[in-house]
Amino acid sequence: MKKRILLIDDEAQIRDFMKKILTRAGYVVFTAQDGLEAIEKLESLYVDLIVLDMYMPHMNGLDVLRHIRKSNITSKPVLMVSGNHDADLRIESYKLGAYDFITKPEQTEVMLKRIENGLKIGEILDFNEFMKIELFMARKLQKYIYPDPDYISDDVDIHCWSQPLSDIGGDLYDYIHFRNDSIMFFVADVSGHSISASMFTAIVKMVFRNAVKETEDPGKIMTIVNQELAANLPVESFVTMFCGIIESATGNLKYANAGHPNPYIINSSGYKSLPGSDPFLGPIKDVVYPTYDAFMEKGDSLFIFTDGLEDVIDDNYHKIELNEFLKTLTEKPVTGRESFLEFTSVISEQKYIRSDDCTIMVIRKK
Repeated sequence: MKKRILLIDDEAQIRDFMKKILTRAGYVVFTAQDGLEAIEKLESLYVDLIVLDMYMPHMNGLDVLRHIRKSNITSKPVLMVSGNHDADLRIESYKLGAYDFITKPEQTEVMLKRIENGLKIGEILDFNEFMKIELFMARKLQKYIYPDPDYISDDVDIHCWSQPLSDIGGDLYDYIHFRNDSIMFFVADVSGHSISASMFTAIVKMVFRNAVKETEDPGKIMTIVNQELAANLPVESFVTMFCGIIESATGNLKYANAGHPNPYIINSSGYKSLPGSDPFLGPIKDVVYPTYDAFMEKGDSLFIFTDGLEDVIDDNYHKIELNEFLKTLTEKPVTGRESFLEFTSVISEQKYIRSDDCTIMVIRKK
């Protein structure tokens, strides 16, 4: 599609001359004889670039530039043209957002090259706007695939916290309360960030929910999820996941682990890691995941996290040891949303530097 240029100049001879040159160069050219006509046309006309003369009646070039930027009529690149070599005019033009400034008369080849550069700048600006919209939609998508961060019942409480490294992360958590008062849950980490990660997290949740319809056994769920992801995700992508189901009344816990950091069971006596770790989800299609058994007594907390937590450093570039977080929970267990936020606020402070998404889920047997 041909690029569209609006040429604004009060001298008819120059307008006609430049229009011929630009038309021969393959552009669609619209013209305006002054600033008022240009503004009127810009309100209904789509263009890719504006060539704007500095000295015109009614409104000079700077006035036109101020108006279109202030009123947000268009964000397209503007090439200023003037017969005056005044440096102050150039500086003011650049301050108002003109991408370049040429003087009359200018060699045709130079003018065409600067117009070509302006159109490339316009394409970059358009792409940035497109990406802003895509990121906004991806953030909204992720917002809807996360459950409420808190689940409270008579026997079990769940508290979740997730903080992406950038606008959109690749961590994901979910839980499902069944009618028999057992709770299925998982924490996952999808490779990558930004828009691709948001798409993958949505796929992971959909596949997980579909697998739960077939079985409530964590190992079998993981096997189904892996088969689906291996068939649909790019070869270089993978997912780590810890998936479990807990009987609220008894504390019986069944779980499977696909390459995820081993969670911990924590109580006032200390903490211990849950054994068992099998391959990532995605790269190997025919993996059969086993189900492990554990038990949570009253007062026990299950601490599940993504590997971003293991890479947090302070402002002196000292790595924060995971044992510090675990020790905190032995001394002051999470007993509600407030105490959970107090615990996670340490990682949220600006003095700490994260190099990856961070997600924490704490499940407490009352």
